[in-house]
Amino acid sequence: MPHSFDPPVHVLLADDEEVYLRATAELLREDGFLVDTAPDAAQATRMMEAMVFDVLVSDIRMPGNLRFEFIKHVSQVAPDLPVIIVTAHPTVETATESVGLPVVAYLTKPLPIEHLIENLLRCAALVRTRRAIGRYTKHIKVWSESLQQLQEPGPNPQATAPKRLAQEVLGLSLGSMASLLSDMSSLFETALGEAPGSLPCVLGQCPRQNANEEALRDTIRVLEQTRHSFKSKELGELRLRLEQSLRA
Repeated sequence: MPHSFDPPVHVLLADDEEVYLRATAELLREDGFLVDTAPDAAQATRMMEAMVFDVLVSDIRMPGNLRFEFIKHVSQVAPDLPVIIVTAHPTVETATESVGLPVVAYLTKPLPIEHLIENLLRCAALVRTRRAIGRYTKHIKVWSESLQQLQEPGPNPQATAPKRLAQEVLGLSLGSMASLLSDMSSLFETALGEAPGSLPCVLGQCPRQNANEEALRDTIRVLEQTRHSFKSKELGELRLRLEQSLRA
C-alpha cells in the first residue's frame, strides 16, 4: 500500500546501472514516492542544486564517486540530506569510509524493495522532522524580533496611535501563533505518524498542549505590558478570555 506522506517523499536515485535505476524508480513510484534519477555524480549534483530532496540513494562505484567524492560533496550542496548507500560490491573499506559521512544506511544489492522502502520512510521522517524544527525556530525568532521592533519608540512616539499599535501587536501575535501551531502539528504528525488533532499525551506531557500554553502566555504578556499605553475594552476582554483558557 502506498505510503501516506504528504507531500510524497522525494527521492534522488544516483546509479550508473541503467536497468537497476529504471526498475527501482518504477517500483518506488508505484508505492507513492516522487523519484528523480541520475546516472552519475555530476548530474545528481546539478539536480540537488535545483531541487529539494528528502533522501539520496547512491551507488558507490559510479562516475564521479570512485573515492566517495560525490558523497563527501553532498553535505556542501544539501547539508540536511540523508544518504543511503546501495552497492553490489560491499567491502570493509567502503563501509568504514562511509562512517563520518552523511550516510544513514549501507545496503547491498540485490536488495528487496520493501527493505529499501523501510529505510526511505525512516530517513524521510527524520529529515522532515528536522526541517519542521528549523521552521518552528525561525518563526519564534521572527516573532520575537517583530515584537521588539514594535516596542521600540520611533522618532515621534506620538505618531503611532495606541489603537493602531494594539492592532499591529495583536495581529502579529495571532498570526505568529497560527504559524507556530501549524509547524508544531506538522512536526508531530511526521514524527509520530499521527493525524493533526490526535497527538497522544505521554506520561502527562502533551507537546501540542505545551506549545499552545506557551503561545498563550506570550500573547497575554504582550497585552499586559501594553495595557497602560492605550485603553481598549475589546483587548482587555480578550486578555481575560485568554487567561481563562490558560487556567482551564
